[in-house]
Amino acid sequence: MAGRVTLPLEGDRMAGDAAREVFMALDDLKFSAAHFVAFKGFREPLHGHNYSVGVRAGGSTIQADGYLADFGDLKKVARKACDALNQRTLVPMKSDVLQIRRSESNGGQLEISCEGGAVMVLPEQDCAMLPVIHTTAEELSEYLWWEILVTHNLSALLVARGVQWMEVSVSERPGQGAQFRALVARSTAPEARQRPLAAPLPRPCSGFEEHPSAVATSAAAPLPSSGGYSGAEVTGVAPTGQPMSPEDVAEAAYKSLLSTLGPEYSSRPELVRTPYRAAKAWREMTQGLRIEDPLEVAGTGIFDVPEARDLVAIRDMPFHSMCEHHLLPFSGIAHVAYIPDGKVLGLSKFPRLLNVFAKRLQLQERLSANFADAVMTLLQPRALAVALEATHACMCHRGVGVNASTRTLVLRGPGRDELAVKEQLLDGVSFSSGARARL
Repeated sequence: MAGRVTLPLEGDRMAGDAAREVFMALDDLKFSAAHFVAFKGFREPLHGHNYSVGVRAGGSTIQADGYLADFGDLKKVARKACDALNQRTLVPMKSDVLQIRRSESNGGQLEISCEGGAVMVLPEQDCAMLPVIHTTAEELSEYLWWEILVTHNLSALLVARGVQWMEVSVSERPGQGAQFRALVARSTAPEARQRPLAAPLPRPCSGFEEHPSAVATSAAAPLPSSGGYSGAEVTGVAPTGQPMSPEDVAEAAYKSLLSTLGPEYSSRPELVRTPYRAAKAWREMTQGLRIEDPLEVAGTGIFDVPEARDLVAIRDMPFHSMCEHHLLPFSGIAHVAYIPDGKVLGLSKFPRLLNVFAKRLQLQERLSANFADAVMTLLQPRALAVALEATHACMCHRGVGVNASTRTLVLRGPGRDELAVKEQLLDGVSFSSGARARL
């Protein structure tokens, strides 16, 4: 790993005004793979190489940390991309001279028919299905460029640091290889994502794409056309056989879901980043589950105040949660009122505590009880009321389609049945006099 300063090449418009370049050529940026070399009228025997990968990036601004790019991010992503190809047979899914089908009779086998009638049968788990026409160094370098920037989501980080272009090189042997260089912005603009190859984006075929020349037979079923992940991959194992992270599993699931809309719609360039965004949103909306002890968010915000014996009410706290029945959001406001017994909670801790329970799959009834029970555990007040009012997408956007609101009320504490105390609590959470009369 090293960095150097260079002047942009004359006429190199991709470098723009960039005057700085960083590069990586590390011993562990390598993969060993077999590949096909086949085109109209020509085919080499199946053979392999020990590939070496290099990455360069250029820009004009050094960041506050003294670096143009974060080498840690670059190395991590480049290694992942190499690992996905290591010890695999690279199958060009867009080849116009290979017919590629999954064999249902042999169980987990790919049948690859070549010009001249030659047929190869390979274990599916040993193959990397790539959306390229040829598995040459020229196309592999472009494939890895897109893998690093798009599939592994590095483009936004590089753009944020002012990196203008990136180059990926692939060498089959020392002194022989190819490079692909393009503006990083090309990977972030939907209209620029179309490649000159047959696939709109060079990324691993997580689900299988039917080759245009494939012919279905009783022994070999055609590879189904899909832009998403197959059901097996959503179980948490990547095509490489390595365990997938929770983020990757979620992204794979959203890709699979989009594929149910049909290949033409789900392959639209505008949807390329949708699974990543949806998976990120899913993690955000369920982040409360990753807090082992919700009470910890109170921290040191519990105070002994002997004089505190009268009503405290915190109103109009917004919350957003997700219905566990339909995986659709519900949002609203919460009110809490309590009669302290010499102990109070810092005001900012109430919405924090509410948010821990809201950011998970929930029911409004349970959310109300979770919040109330947590406050009771922290403060042991004489009495407590929690009221939530929310609108549910599962009721408004589907089914009956009624834009109604739902209100839940929870009362806790030894003094909750005292008439005067109950009146104060219900006033604190703004229940009308008619509602109070029915309680």
